[in-house]
Amino acid sequence: MGLTRTFPIDTALQLEPGLAAIEATEVNTNTAGAAYLDLGDGLCHGALVVYLTSISVAAGDGYELELQGGVDTAFSAATNTILAYKHMGIGALTGATPGDTTTATTTGVYYMPFVNETNGTTYRYVRLKVTMTATGSESITYSAYLSTQRTMG
Repeated sequence: MGLTRTFPIDTALQLEPGLAAIEATEVNTNTAGAAYLDLGDGLCHGALVVYLTSISVAAGDGYELELQGGVDTAFSAATNTILAYKHMGIGALTGATPGDTTTATTTGVYYMPFVNETNGTTYRYVRLKVTMTATGSESITYSAYLSTQRTMG
């Protein structure tokens, strides 16, 4: 008997609503217009859940989703407040990507577990950045949420 994973969805933890195709590098915003989520000042174990509904890429092109955490809402790399939690390659990306990586090549549901603390620093704020490596008219459509993971079986 196999295990079944379920992910409760709370729209307050939405990072990307999936209302339109994405065709360029951007930091996602949710339906409330926020570019980040505030996880509070405590430790958070969760999962980034991505519902990939369409993908169009040429050979060697793709997208990279990066869950980022910051100690402030500016996500200032100059003050070393960005922590790249997890990376997800979408399409035909080649080469190594820093951090933990999951690769998605077809539509479906993908998840990546995360924790918002590293080396004693809690990263209260999180956002989702998508980087496009495609050069043509490629696009993806997806929705993304933070969730807890439950395993049944």
